[in-house]
Amino acid sequence: MAGLSPNKQLIETYLATADKSKLGSLLADDVEWVEWGDGVPASGAVTRGKDAHIKNYGDDDLRNVLHRLTEENNVVVAEGTAHVTKKDGSSLSVRYIDIFEVEHGKIKRKQSFGALIKGSA
Repeated sequence: MAGLSPNKQLIETYLATADKSKLGSLLADDVEWVEWGDGVPASGAVTRGKDAHIKNYGDDDLRNVLHRLTEENNVVVAEGTAHVTKKDGSSLSVRYIDIFEVEHGKIKRKQSFGALIKGSA
């Protein structure tokens, strides 16, 4: 993480956190998460609040491969691939772009745009 801005470090830490119980310290109390795209229960679904965000993060095994972080002011865009192994043993991969708004060193808002990688479900 050397050489990254504090906002990029925050987002990199968030994306690398496999234990969802550790997410709380990275999120603002009134965090908002908007999800768009394939593999999302309801495209355009909005989750509000830290507890709801952590619950929505799920219990499946999630591995993120981060391809790029881009930052302007307090907005960080993360491009990557998420690999999910579900509790039932099935798996899928999603190519994503997440747009994070950071306020006072915490994630205030996240918009997720994802597309299921064909043949991965």
